[in-house]
Amino acid sequence: MKISIGSDHAGYHYKEMIKRFLTEKGHEVHDVGTDSDQSVDYPPFIRAAALAVQRGECERGIVLGGSGNGEAMVANRLMGIRCALCWNRETALLARGHNDANMISIGARMIPPETALEIVDVWLNTPFDGGRHIQRIQQIDAPFVEAEKAGVKTTQDMPPAGVDISMPDGGGVDQEEKDAYDLLIAFRYIKYMEGKQSIEFQVDPGLKTPTVIHIPSAERWNTELPEWARDRRDEIIERIRQKTAHMQREFKEY
Repeated sequence: MKISIGSDHAGYHYKEMIKRFLTEKGHEVHDVGTDSDQSVDYPPFIRAAALAVQRGECERGIVLGGSGNGEAMVANRLMGIRCALCWNRETALLARGHNDANMISIGARMIPPETALEIVDVWLNTPFDGGRHIQRIQQIDAPFVEAEKAGVKTTQDMPPAGVDISMPDGGGVDQEEKDAYDLLIAFRYIKYMEGKQSIEFQVDPGLKTPTVIHIPSAERWNTELPEWARDRRDEIIERIRQKTAHMQREFKEY
């Protein structure tokens, strides 16, 4: 497998360690830097590693920094990149099994070296579970697709650092011209002290753009939602309607 790898100064030594580990396992490593532990800004190195994956030059990518947070943020700005911040074996397992992560981010100042190597090993050898996770992964890129339809420049088309990309007269797209986009309603389960169960929905009160809210069909409801929400479809949908009454929303079953 060909794997891109990039880091800032904080992740440099772990990067070198992981490169040796990957080479010993028979992988081909594409190192985009940095090349020392002298202080540098991380975005150019992380973006280069992510672009190699996005363009198909590498099958997977690994980025490293002090905490790994900023590195994951940079990588995930590119369409098609699913970079998971991993700090133990379990997060690496889920990154592959549930999210089909093609990149991982590691905080070199957060975990010992043996844990970093375990994360890499687990991530490389864990298959994607597929099934219900496929449509969720497809929804990750949905905002990129909608932005392109609306004429908004997406991050994979961004020029190199230092190039002026500002648009005249403020640029952007008029609100009325935006296409409807998908809104994922997150069900948050709350268990009170007395043992009762309740449901809470959080919707931005200022969100008024045309929105499609996808609801599992009656046939799929009990197979896709957690146990606490089963057999409560009518109640939950009514709560969603109340919470989103201020929005230009359309309900669609899938």
